Amino acid sequence: MRLASQSVIKRTSDIGGRAVKLIAFVLLVGIAGLARTPGQGSEPPFTTTGAFFAVSVADIETSSKWYQEKLGLKVLLQPPGTSEARAVVLQGGGLTVELMQHSRARPLRTAAQGVNANYEVHGIFKAGVVVDNFDRTLAALRARGVEIAMGPFPKSATQPANVIVKDNAGNYLQFVGK
Repeated sequence: MRLASQSVIKRTSDIGGRAVKLIAFVLLVGIAGLARTPGQGSEPPFTTTGAFFAVSVADIETSSKWYQEKLGLKVLLQPPGTSEARAVVLQGGGLTVELMQHSRARPLRTAAQGVNANYEVHGIFKAGVVVDNFDRTLAALRARGVEIAMGPFPKSATQPANVIVKDNAGNYLQFVGK
Protein backbone atom coordinates (compact mmCIF):
# COMPACT_ATOMS: atom_id res chain seq x y z
CA MET A 1 0.00 0.00 0.00
CA ARG A 2 2.91 2.36 0.66
CA LEU A 3 4.23 2.25 -2.90
CA ALA A 4 0.74 2.78 -4.31
CA SER A 5 0.16 5.80 -2.09
CA GLN A 6 3.46 7.38 -3.13
CA SER A 7 2.56 6.86 -6.79
CA VAL A 8 -0.93 8.34 -6.40
CA ILE A 9 0.37 11.37 -4.53
CA LYS A 10 3.08 12.00 -7.15
CA ARG A 11 0.58 11.76 -10.02
CA THR A 12 -1.86 14.10 -8.29
CA SER A 13 0.85 16.75 -7.99
CA ASP A 14 0.81 16.99 -11.77
CA ILE A 15 -2.96 17.70 -11.88
CA GLY A 16 -3.74 20.05 -9.08
CA GLY A 17 -1.00 20.77 -6.61
CA ARG A 18 -1.11 20.56 -2.85
CA ALA A 19 -4.91 20.50 -2.50
CA VAL A 20 -5.22 17.35 -4.55
CA LYS A 21 -2.22 15.77 -2.78
CA LEU A 22 -3.99 16.27 0.53
CA ILE A 23 -7.23 14.76 -0.76
CA ALA A 24 -5.34 11.79 -2.25
CA PHE A 25 -3.61 11.16 1.08
CA VAL A 26 -6.87 11.36 3.03
CA LEU A 27 -8.55 9.01 0.54
CA LEU A 28 -5.78 6.46 0.89
CA VAL A 29 -6.03 6.56 4.66
CA GLY A 30 -9.81 6.21 4.45
CA ILE A 31 -9.70 3.26 2.08
CA ALA A 32 -7.19 1.58 4.34
CA GLY A 33 -9.48 1.48 7.35
CA LEU A 34 -12.23 3.99 8.13
CA ALA A 35 -15.68 2.61 8.90
CA ARG A 36 -18.67 3.24 6.66
CA THR A 37 -21.37 5.71 7.55
CA PRO A 38 -24.48 3.68 8.50
CA GLY A 39 -27.97 4.13 7.15
CA GLN A 40 -27.41 5.31 3.57
CA GLY A 41 -29.31 3.76 0.67
CA SER A 42 -30.21 0.13 0.26
CA GLU A 43 -27.88 -2.84 0.09
CA PRO A 44 -25.76 -3.31 -3.05
CA PRO A 45 -27.45 -5.50 -5.69
CA PHE A 46 -24.20 -7.45 -6.14
CA THR A 47 -21.22 -8.94 -4.36
CA THR A 48 -17.72 -8.90 -5.75
CA THR A 49 -14.21 -9.12 -4.38
CA GLY A 50 -11.75 -6.25 -4.35
CA ALA A 51 -13.06 -3.99 -7.12
CA PHE A 52 -12.14 -0.29 -7.32
CA PHE A 53 -12.49 2.58 -9.77
CA ALA A 54 -12.35 6.37 -9.62
CA VAL A 55 -14.38 8.86 -11.63
CA SER A 56 -14.04 12.60 -12.21
CA VAL A 57 -17.53 14.14 -12.00
CA ALA A 58 -19.10 17.54 -12.58
CA ASP A 59 -21.48 17.39 -9.60
CA ILE A 60 -20.23 15.32 -6.67
CA GLU A 61 -23.50 15.48 -4.70
CA THR A 62 -25.62 14.22 -7.60
CA SER A 63 -23.14 11.47 -8.48
CA SER A 64 -22.75 10.39 -4.85
CA LYS A 65 -26.53 10.14 -4.52
CA TRP A 66 -26.73 8.05 -7.73
CA TYR A 67 -24.13 5.53 -6.51
CA GLN A 68 -25.88 5.30 -3.14
CA GLU A 69 -29.40 4.87 -4.55
CA LYS A 70 -28.68 2.78 -7.65
CA LEU A 71 -25.75 0.63 -6.48
CA GLY A 72 -26.44 0.65 -2.74
CA LEU A 73 -22.98 2.01 -1.88
CA LYS A 74 -22.39 3.81 1.39
CA VAL A 75 -20.12 6.79 2.07
CA LEU A 76 -16.83 5.54 3.44
CA LEU A 77 -15.04 8.87 3.46
CA GLN A 78 -15.82 12.47 2.58
CA PRO A 79 -12.83 14.63 3.49
CA PRO A 80 -13.13 18.42 3.67
CA GLY A 81 -12.83 19.88 0.19
CA THR A 82 -10.70 22.74 -1.02
CA SER A 83 -11.38 25.53 -3.49
CA GLU A 84 -9.93 23.24 -6.19
CA ALA A 85 -11.24 19.77 -5.41
CA ARG A 86 -13.72 17.70 -3.46
CA ALA A 87 -13.88 13.94 -3.10
CA VAL A 88 -16.07 11.19 -1.70
CA VAL A 89 -15.31 7.49 -1.41
CA LEU A 90 -18.22 5.03 -1.44
CA GLN A 91 -18.16 1.32 -0.76
CA GLY A 92 -20.44 -1.71 -0.73
CA GLY A 93 -20.73 -5.28 -1.94
CA GLY A 94 -16.95 -5.50 -2.35
CA LEU A 95 -16.75 -2.42 -4.61
CA THR A 96 -15.03 0.88 -3.75
CA VAL A 97 -15.75 3.96 -5.89
CA GLU A 98 -13.89 7.24 -5.57
CA LEU A 99 -15.63 10.34 -6.96
CA MET A 100 -13.70 13.57 -7.46
CA GLN A 101 -14.95 16.98 -8.53
CA HIS A 102 -12.10 19.27 -9.63
CA SER A 103 -12.54 22.93 -10.54
CA ARG A 104 -10.37 22.62 -13.68
CA ALA A 105 -12.00 19.43 -15.00
CA ARG A 106 -14.08 19.74 -18.18
CA PRO A 107 -16.42 17.42 -20.05
CA LEU A 108 -14.70 15.32 -22.72
CA ARG A 109 -16.66 17.00 -25.53
CA THR A 110 -15.33 20.38 -24.40
CA ALA A 111 -11.75 19.23 -23.84
CA ALA A 112 -11.61 17.29 -27.14
CA GLN A 113 -13.99 18.92 -29.59
CA GLY A 114 -15.34 16.53 -32.20
CA VAL A 115 -15.24 13.60 -29.79
CA ASN A 116 -18.74 12.34 -29.13
CA ALA A 117 -18.06 9.33 -26.88
CA ASN A 118 -15.40 8.37 -24.36
CA TYR A 119 -14.38 5.29 -26.37
CA GLU A 120 -13.32 7.60 -29.25
CA VAL A 121 -10.13 8.54 -27.39
CA HIS A 122 -7.37 6.29 -26.12
CA GLY A 123 -7.53 5.40 -22.44
CA ILE A 124 -10.03 3.89 -20.07
CA PHE A 125 -13.59 4.17 -21.33
CA LYS A 126 -15.48 1.91 -18.91
CA ALA A 127 -15.08 0.19 -15.56
CA GLY A 128 -16.16 -3.35 -14.84
CA VAL A 129 -17.12 -5.49 -11.88
CA VAL A 130 -17.26 -9.29 -11.79
CA VAL A 131 -20.32 -10.18 -9.71
CA ASP A 132 -21.17 -13.37 -7.86
CA ASN A 133 -24.81 -13.56 -9.04
CA PHE A 134 -25.39 -11.92 -12.44
CA ASP A 135 -29.14 -12.58 -12.66
CA ARG A 136 -29.79 -11.07 -9.21
CA THR A 137 -27.60 -8.07 -10.07
CA LEU A 138 -29.39 -7.45 -13.40
CA ALA A 139 -32.84 -7.73 -11.81
CA ALA A 140 -31.90 -5.28 -9.04
CA LEU A 141 -30.35 -2.77 -11.46
CA ARG A 142 -33.54 -2.83 -13.55
CA ALA A 143 -35.73 -2.47 -10.44
CA ARG A 144 -33.70 0.58 -9.39
CA GLY A 145 -34.14 2.23 -12.79
CA VAL A 146 -30.49 2.03 -13.84
CA GLU A 147 -30.08 2.88 -17.53
CA ILE A 148 -28.99 -0.14 -19.58
CA ALA A 149 -26.56 1.08 -22.25
CA MET A 150 -25.82 -2.28 -23.93
CA GLY A 151 -27.07 -5.81 -23.41
CA PRO A 152 -27.71 -7.76 -21.37
CA PHE A 153 -25.64 -10.36 -23.16
CA PRO A 154 -26.25 -14.01 -22.23
CA LYS A 155 -23.54 -16.39 -21.11
CA SER A 156 -22.08 -18.35 -24.00
CA ALA A 157 -19.10 -20.55 -24.78
CA THR A 158 -17.05 -17.43 -25.52
CA GLN A 159 -18.21 -14.95 -22.86
CA PRO A 160 -19.81 -14.69 -19.44
CA ALA A 161 -23.22 -13.05 -19.03
CA ASN A 162 -22.78 -9.27 -18.85
CA VAL A 163 -24.50 -5.92 -19.12
CA ILE A 164 -23.23 -2.36 -19.57
CA VAL A 165 -25.02 0.45 -17.73
CA LYS A 166 -24.56 4.21 -17.56
CA ASP A 167 -24.24 6.18 -14.37
CA ASN A 168 -25.86 9.60 -13.95
CA ALA A 169 -22.90 11.30 -15.66
CA GLY A 170 -22.85 8.93 -18.66
CA ASN A 171 -19.90 6.77 -17.54
CA TYR A 172 -20.07 3.12 -18.62
CA LEU A 173 -20.06 0.41 -15.93
CA GLN A 174 -20.02 -3.25 -16.94
CA PHE A 175 -21.32 -6.00 -14.66
CA VAL A 176 -19.98 -9.43 -15.59
CA GLY A 177 -21.13 -12.77 -14.19
CA LYS A 178 -18.64 -15.32 -12.90
